[in-house]
Amino acid sequence: MQTNLYPVQPFFLANTTKYYKIRVPGTPIVHFYSFTAGSRDETHSVAIPDGCVDIMFTEAQGELEGSVCGMVTKGNSVPTKDGGKYFGVRFLPGFLPKKLELSIPELVNSRCSLTELPAGAELLEKMSETPGFEDRARLLWTFIADSWRTNELLQLMISAVCASGGEVRVRELEEKTMYSARYINRVFNDNLGLSPKAFCEHVRFQQLISYMNSNSYGRITDIAADYGYYDQSHFTREFKEFTTVTPGSYSRAVDLPSYHGKFVYLPMAN
Repeated sequence: MQTNLYPVQPFFLANTTKYYKIRVPGTPIVHFYSFTAGSRDETHSVAIPDGCVDIMFTEAQGELEGSVCGMVTKGNSVPTKDGGKYFGVRFLPGFLPKKLELSIPELVNSRCSLTELPAGAELLEKMSETPGFEDRARLLWTFIADSWRTNELLQLMISAVCASGGEVRVRELEEKTMYSARYINRVFNDNLGLSPKAFCEHVRFQQLISYMNSNSYGRITDIAADYGYYDQSHFTREFKEFTTVTPGSYSRAVDLPSYHGKFVYLPMAN
């Protein structure tokens, strides 16, 4: 299983007062989550690159909708409904339940309604009949049934990328796997929908965001250097591409002093 990566989506946390989590360690699940959207920023949040696929449900005005949401490759505005209730599950990079009958690459910068999938309509119906975050998480866990679409070589390389904080180079992956750079690129693109270089950039950025969310820090230029950005303009350009805002605006939007106080951890229902 991958190490040193816990993908986050901080703008969704910024747009709510409480963000509920259920973690399932030792599985391809990052966590189950639940939150109620506020009216901040004209009812939208920004999804940032994390290499992950989510199944997300939206409940508003008595109606429940569900989608499989692929990873984004740059900051993407996601409309949310004021007072809408959101529930979902996030998978580690390179994992997707086989029951969805989808591939990860076809979901990059895209989403698919559950009603378009053979097993999705039934899941949506069962979810609408199941109240409560913990019970819905258990239902979704049962639906996943521990059967995953992934690639063993890809997972080996993802683990190496994550362990390096996104700083590993393709030649190092060649040495580790004994495969050529051409084949390594093909494995990434065919199974994840990203090149190794792009995935490394996403992992590095997730490490940076996690640091900014968890630590007091001084000058932005010092952070940029610590995370391998060769100059301030490079850092600011990539930061804005991945979040749609500047580093300074991010700190104000996410309200870092109260960030971790919004998390509520819950156990899985028996």
